[in-house]
Amino acid sequence: MKQHIETITRLLLGAAYADKRLEGAEVRRIEAILRQVLGGEPPAAVSAELQRFSPAAFNVHSTAATLKDLDAADKRRLLELIASVNDADEELDLAEDAYLRHVAVGMGVPEAEIADLTLEVLDDEELFGMLQ
Repeated sequence: MKQHIETITRLLLGAAYADKRLEGAEVRRIEAILRQVLGGEPPAAVSAELQRFSPAAFNVHSTAATLKDLDAADKRRLLELIASVNDADEELDLAEDAYLRHVAVGMGVPEAEIADLTLEVLDDEELFGMLQ
């Protein structure tokens, strides 16, 4: 995954901005992920991306599509890392959940394979049945 670190950085930043708020916990999580993936401090180009990333100019679908050729294990790992960024601010957010799904679709990962990483929205009948 190291060879795709700039793309991965953009996808992680997209996750942090998915709810329209960049929290310090999300930035710290991204920095920790980058150090983990790279085995040390990120190069200057990657660190600069953290500062110059523009969520308005970012296209999640086309960015994720560049990683379609990753093997299934690497795709899964990346989706887990994105879910980790989503969880960093300790808030469940539908926009962050939708973002994770968009990345998965862009990489060609079926939704069934990420069910454990996404929110499940219950319809009224299911919810009512649970409350009885």
